[in-house]
Amino acid sequence: MLKPDIRHQPQSTWEKTDETLLWQQFREGHQEAFQGLVQHFYRELHFYGGRFTRDSDLLKDCLQDLFLDLWTYRHKIVQTPYVRPYLYKSLRRKIHREMMRHSATMSEESVTFDDVSSEEITAEQALIRTELSDYQTARLNALLAQLSDRQREAIHLKFYAELSNDEIADVLAVNKQSVANLLHRGLSRLRESWPSLLSLIGSWLLNETFTK
Repeated sequence: MLKPDIRHQPQSTWEKTDETLLWQQFREGHQEAFQGLVQHFYRELHFYGGRFTRDSDLLKDCLQDLFLDLWTYRHKIVQTPYVRPYLYKSLRRKIHREMMRHSATMSEESVTFDDVSSEEITAEQALIRTELSDYQTARLNALLAQLSDRQREAIHLKFYAELSNDEIADVLAVNKQSVANLLHRGLSRLRESWPSLLSLIGSWLLNETFTK
């Protein structure tokens, strides 16, 4: 059902504006739409899930379960214009539940949003929509590593998943003001540590963060 090797996954032909239509057709039982849903979201969900766990088998199982549940219960799932946050929230919940089930000492608060390996393109490099040099990317990742887990996750969801503040609040189970605070503190710290960062990524990174 799912493509096991995401490294060679073809670029999805579905644009973000088509996600609601894709979701509707999947709910109506169209297998082609379901496959399109998997293809469209698998890579980014895999990347997001990989920030919580380095256990590739656990992550793969959670993704398989997520899409299997979607297909099995498609007739009971409501139509929604918020497909992306729905999937992010569902995967996040599954991963946290599985991690806590495998560790008696782990709680919801102890699940971290980890740094990615240097072999992968980072979500943060993608979120700024520009090409940074290896040195600049390494410097940005080092600064991001100094932020809290919640700040890093909020930045990921804002600029990589392209969720609104309301949608991020739903995924993180916090209010909208908390999301604005997380983004403000995280991005302000980046700006303080690297003042010229704005000249590389554009002022929109800070200017458009807190009102949407």
